[in-house]
Amino acid sequence: MFKSSLLIIASLLLTTTLQAQAYTITGKVYDGVKPIVGATILVLDTKNGTTTNKNGEFTIENATNGTYTLKITYVGFLKKETAITIKDANQNLGSIFLQNDFLQLEQTIVTATRSEILRKDAPILCNLLDDKIFKATQSVTLSEGLSFQPALRIETNCQNCGFNGLRMNGLESAYSQILIDGRPIYNSLQGVYGLEQIPANMVERVEVVRSGGSALYGSSAVAGTVNVITKEPIKNSSYFTTNQAFIDGKVPDKTYMLGADVVNDNQTAGISVNGFSRNRNHWDANGDGYSEMGNLKATSIGLKSFYKPSSLSKLTISGYNIYEYRRGGNNFEKPLHEADIAESTTHNILNGGLTFEQYTSNQKNKFSIYVNGQNLKRDSYYGGGKDINAYGNSEDNSLVTGLQYTGQLGVFAGGNHTLVSGVEYNHNNLQDNAPSYNRFINQTANQTGFYLQDVWEIEEKFNVLLGARVDNHNLIGKPIVSPRANILYKITNDLQFRVGYAKGFRAPQVFDEDLHITQVGGQGAVIRNIGNLTPEYSNAYSSSIDYNKYFDDVSIGMSLDGFYTQLNNVFILEELGTSLSGDLLLERRNGTGANVVGVTLNPKIQYKKLLSFQLGYTLQKSTYDVPVQWSATVANDSKRFFRTPDNYGFYVMTLTANKNISVNFSGVYTGGMVAQHFAGFITDDKLEKTPSFLENNFKINYDFKIKNDVNLVLNTGVQNYTNAYQKDFDLGASRDAAYVYGPSRPRTLFLGMSVKF
Repeated sequence: MFKSSLLIIASLLLTTTLQAQAYTITGKVYDGVKPIVGATILVLDTKNGTTTNKNGEFTIENATNGTYTLKITYVGFLKKETAITIKDANQNLGSIFLQNDFLQLEQTIVTATRSEILRKDAPILCNLLDDKIFKATQSVTLSEGLSFQPALRIETNCQNCGFNGLRMNGLESAYSQILIDGRPIYNSLQGVYGLEQIPANMVERVEVVRSGGSALYGSSAVAGTVNVITKEPIKNSSYFTTNQAFIDGKVPDKTYMLGADVVNDNQTAGISVNGFSRNRNHWDANGDGYSEMGNLKATSIGLKSFYKPSSLSKLTISGYNIYEYRRGGNNFEKPLHEADIAESTTHNILNGGLTFEQYTSNQKNKFSIYVNGQNLKRDSYYGGGKDINAYGNSEDNSLVTGLQYTGQLGVFAGGNHTLVSGVEYNHNNLQDNAPSYNRFINQTANQTGFYLQDVWEIEEKFNVLLGARVDNHNLIGKPIVSPRANILYKITNDLQFRVGYAKGFRAPQVFDEDLHITQVGGQGAVIRNIGNLTPEYSNAYSSSIDYNKYFDDVSIGMSLDGFYTQLNNVFILEELGTSLSGDLLLERRNGTGANVVGVTLNPKIQYKKLLSFQLGYTLQKSTYDVPVQWSATVANDSKRFFRTPDNYGFYVMTLTANKNISVNFSGVYTGGMVAQHFAGFITDDKLEKTPSFLENNFKINYDFKIKNDVNLVLNTGVQNYTNAYQKDFDLGASRDAAYVYGPSRPRTLFLGMSVKF
């Protein structure tokens, strides 16, 4: 009994002593002006950690005596590590300042290596498009924002319906792989209008990897990969945004965005919901009664939700629904078949995905399994001359599923190794019916890819990536091996050099431009594949040198990269003549080859919070080995790619006068090019040399608090205020609607408002 009492007393004393040795660490994180909400605070080499509250404050409990390192991180800011010593007292660290990561060096990216890595450590150059650029340029859709990325160019390909495409490194859109949250669900039918269908408020950021990426992402990643990362909830918030634009000062283009994020207190579950609505009237540039920009009505809703069953696992559910109606031509008050020219589509897109991630207990190995599906239905009318039979319909079903392993294998062979391996299956079935053009497509594409990659870090100076992917594609019939090798050499802490090689391919399947019927001279222009079309192969070489430096008040970044892509069995379009129904027929065939070579300059500078500036400029040459004979009446002796300028670029500059007022200047430069001009309005086919354009934009913001938790932003400005715009559009029903180049919109006034809660 006496011994038991002693044990109880000793136990109580020990418990009291342990409780007396438990202390708290407190502090506040801010950006120099306002608190940072949702910053992550970790005590390294322990399991202690937390996040900052709505006032930027944090508290870590149950800390014991000792010396520790505190790591503070938040997206868009440089990480900070602070040494602290606890000795029989609570620790109040006061205010902790985080510096804005303007150069985006410590942004975590996934597209370059298919695993999480800091941008500065990636052996492949990766550019980021974030919310700041969307806002500074008043971009309401993905397509508008992509114009402000190095070596990217958005081009409009049709006056009637506004079909646009993305060119990377001078290669047309079919050479680029578009990913949604890392999944290649963006199919050929969605590729016709899809870049304009994705609203900016659904996007967290866009990761752009140029040059070949087929070693990781399969077919069509020849020019590069654009990975659209949708919004994931971080903190409780909501917003409402509107943009009221007036094209040419008179035609309304109204956009509304709203959304909300909800996250529980311990950050184990959350959901982000974002809605979008747009209504744009048609615009006629030259008074001939035919639109240069068509009617557009769109609504969408996107969501992303996560749940963490444990600290080592995460389940993510995402999806969106998009509705869009567009119409171009003339006689908009009449039914489609009573117009002289009408191009119209109605899209309904339903997308959903599920991803589960599981770490091992030492957090050095991660397993991911995912599935994503999409159903797209489209009703269309591509017709002229009041054709009652020009209605069509399409359905596209896609499924992507895969399993991936990412593991830190430890140190051997002179360096640390991170392995990425996986298998991915992609199924797509497209049915497209256009009776008036005698076109019915029922194509199924099945692709299974196995990939393996090792990132080898040697003494913090070299990062070497070696990888390959093997694809089995039912439309090719034999496995295709796509290797990739990249090296990052850190010359100094601020100076980096990268070099890389990748092999890629394009399968001979239906591409996005095939599924749009352009009106040429009042008739349809239809693309068909030749019967013995074979795959197109590429060899892509890239190199870059980057200098990035943070000073006390100034941040400076400079990137110079070069690219060279060699294409074999290149796909080309040549004119066949006309069909029995009088439509212009273009046939896709294999040519001999082509070469694309160029350099891109991308300087960035930020001075305090007063000034930020970045510019992208690309100089390139894109040529076929043999001139493409695109017309039956025009002999072509030029080897140049069509609709591909030799130089193009952008700039974005923000001046912050004070905490309430900021001014944004931005612009897009498009150099001269050669463009096909088919007969109709003009007497004979002609290869035109187009002028260059510099599109300039201006925006001013006024940001103020209504009360502590409510921010109101008012803005106004002018897009393309110099009205740099094409002057030689064709006229009337016999025009060539594909003869369109340069900026996508004329001078446009806008007023905007955003409320954040």
